[in-house]
Amino acid sequence: MKNRDKEWKQIVQELLAAGREVAAWDYVTALRGPDTSREWLVKAVFTAPLRGLSLNSVVTNTSDFERLSDESIVKAFRLACEHRHEFLHYLIHTESAWRTLHRKVSFLLRGLTSFTPPEDLESWAKEYKALVDEWLDRENAIDTGGQDD
Repeated sequence: MKNRDKEWKQIVQELLAAGREVAAWDYVTALRGPDTSREWLVKAVFTAPLRGLSLNSVVTNTSDFERLSDESIVKAFRLACEHRHEFLHYLIHTESAWRTLHRKVSFLLRGLTSFTPPEDLESWAKEYKALVDEWLDRENAIDTGGQDD
């Protein structure tokens, strides 16, 4: 089953079955999303793909991420950078979750939390979308460094 077709509980079970308790904690803490007034778009870009399928249509999930335009993803990157002080705690949790799931996504998010954010956010946003889509199409939630391809 591809990651895009899993529920969040299945991803947690996969992490726990692999003995990755800390990674499961990082993943679960990233599912909540940010607590700010600007949260929806940022949550749709950075949290929704982690949530997988949801039985509750009110909860932002992978389907919401897949419907976003490239421009929306760039806008979320800009919001996250411009309001880094509001999103920092949330982005650190999200980056930690991706560290186990897809290291390249983690690397991109680390750039958003740095003191000198990337200048070319459009390229970063485009790469982020491609990498997340790659992860969503994989069957193994855990990054194996290409060994499961």
